[in-house]
Amino acid sequence: MKKISLIILMAISSHLTIAQKYLPIISANTVINYNAMATNIGQTVQLKLTIVSLTDPVTLGWQIPGLGTGTYQLSAAGFESGTKMRIKEPGDGITKLKDDETIMVLSKKSFAGLVKDQTMIFNGATFNVKPLTAPYKINDLEADVVHAVSANGKVEIWVLNNPEFPLLCKLTGNPGGIDLDLTNIKE
Repeated sequence: MKKISLIILMAISSHLTIAQKYLPIISANTVINYNAMATNIGQTVQLKLTIVSLTDPVTLGWQIPGLGTGTYQLSAAGFESGTKMRIKEPGDGITKLKDDETIMVLSKKSFAGLVKDQTMIFNGATFNVKPLTAPYKINDLEADVVHAVSANGKVEIWVLNNPEFPLLCKLTGNPGGIDLDLTNIKE
């Protein structure tokens, strides 16, 4: 009887292990690669972000082949409770974001509201959680993401289900004209 119970327990635990979705660890030196599409001109460029620091200010190094390199600095206030995401071409050198802005992440407060209430207001638009229609993959693994759609149905976001670093994985329909799609992460 003990052998049967042990076999059943092992079968259940192996099934639970298989069912877990990939949640990459975001830390200093993590490299995040995106395709950034300028929808108004049909051009796609590779965007490489490197986490330089997760302390105040959160610092992300960026690199776009043919354009250059630089740094984004996200204040502690923006990372905790920002309500806007700045997505446009980076400037040379250091780009310091305002205290209500984030870059490539939702603020912790916005993400918490999205998960708890299944809705949030970000960039002045209301987003509602929607079920995934297909698995979202990072590094060829099914990732743990939250999918949300704007109230008008035109903008969609996929965000890493990580309350400590709610990374934007994909953005489509951006009224600013730049859509994003994460291609891989190097932890």
